[in-house]
Amino acid sequence: MTHNIVFVLNEYNGHGGAQRVASILADEFVQDGHRVSVLSINEQKGEPSYFSESIPVRVLHSDGYRAPMPKAIAPNLKSLRFAKVRGELKRRKLLDRKKKEVDDFFNTFGNEDVYVIVIQVWGMQWLEHLLYKPNIKIIGQSHESYVASKNSHRYKRLLKYYRQVSKFLLLTEKDAEHFKGKGFSNAGVMYNPSPFRGQTMPEKLYANKTIVSTGRLVDDKGFDVLIEAFAKAAPELPGWKLNIFGSGPAKKSLESLIQVLGMENRVFLKGQTKDIQSALSDSSFFALSSKAEGLPMSLIEAQSCGLPCISTDCAPGIREILNEYEDGFIAPVGDVPVLSRHIKRMALSQEQFKNFSENAYQNSLRFEKENIKRQWYKLFEELGGHHDVEQ
Repeated sequence: MTHNIVFVLNEYNGHGGAQRVASILADEFVQDGHRVSVLSINEQKGEPSYFSESIPVRVLHSDGYRAPMPKAIAPNLKSLRFAKVRGELKRRKLLDRKKKEVDDFFNTFGNEDVYVIVIQVWGMQWLEHLLYKPNIKIIGQSHESYVASKNSHRYKRLLKYYRQVSKFLLLTEKDAEHFKGKGFSNAGVMYNPSPFRGQTMPEKLYANKTIVSTGRLVDDKGFDVLIEAFAKAAPELPGWKLNIFGSGPAKKSLESLIQVLGMENRVFLKGQTKDIQSALSDSSFFALSSKAEGLPMSLIEAQSCGLPCISTDCAPGIREILNEYEDGFIAPVGDVPVLSRHIKRMALSQEQFKNFSENAYQNSLRFEKENIKRQWYKLFEELGGHHDVEQ
């Protein structure tokens, strides 16, 4: 049976983990013969996209308009805040016009079932009126931990919109429990799939004598903590180096830190890489030093190449990926001494490294594309109740 699947994103050509996950799934669904398209609220001018060119993309606001949160008109009129009232009336008018475009988009499917995967909750204000159409099954996702969303402006939107969708998918059991506690009877769990899987022998990985980390160079990723921890361990680890892949605004300050610590020949900011799998396979183990994450793709990808991992305890998702003392180590967020000790332990015991590497590869099977895809198809069958489901 062929499914109609629509991904809804804030920007289809953004470069975050959410876009990568969506593009991996989209490719998998297309290969299986399903009809896949993307509805994007905005777009980034001139940026490339992770999505294959064969997947049609419909952009609602190509002029970069970003709708603000709704505001009540009456109290603003009373307080004579006319600019706010004008802004709100403009928002409503534009939203109504765009909702008609959304209707036109979905009317092309007729009465066939459409599985709409809303990757980011912001898009829900354009889709809210579709919640009551029996053939449109909206699946909401949150790609961050409950704690991260609770401390953000997204939380109100999650509570408002995702209570009503057919299914609300979280990245971990713990996050799903939180929302069930808030009365979400539709909460469930779906892991992110790894885009690749390939084992390199532990002996070869170990011989690379390289620690690797990836991510945007921003404060939240805690690369300063990782660099300090490595510098502290470096005198006992001759021949070992640290490679960090990614770009971002913290680049200059990280370069200064590397100089201050005298690590220019040991720590390298490698910039963006198109081939993350090779970057991982040419390393020994992976280190994640973030302050907050959801279910980090970087750890899943590292394990899928057989790399043991060290991570900060920055989200419930960490302990759903890593099994401490079996395939990696976990350090408190921001703790340079503990992170440094873990780096030494990983680098100095080849026997332990070998066990961790083999376990990491075994454990990564849960995130293998085929496994995750099967779970999606099972979910589609559960939700597609009013049509016969033959496979």
